[in-house]
Amino acid sequence: DGVPFAGAEPLRLNYGERMRIVLVNDTMMTHPIHLHGVWSDLEDADGRFQVRKHTIDMPPGTRRSYRVRADALGRWAFHCHLLYHMEAGMMREVRIEA
Repeated sequence: DGVPFAGAEPLRLNYGERMRIVLVNDTMMTHPIHLHGVWSDLEDADGRFQVRKHTIDMPPGTRRSYRVRADALGRWAFHCHLLYHMEAGMMREVRIEA
């Protein structure tokens, strides 16, 4: 969303909540995206479960969706695994609260 990490509000989830995340990579680079603390259930184009992963690879020009269940209380990092991308703003805090 273009907001630097330091100025971004945390994303807040309630414990037990399920959320679908849709990522669109409109860049020319691959982005390995990871949300700490929870599993990611990758879906196919029709929304059917494919595989459970920790990191979602986002090749250039792709759109992918996956579901997460907020089942680990705490403050978690949601970010691209490439350090220079995190420093450029591809990072956000996720808070899972009771």
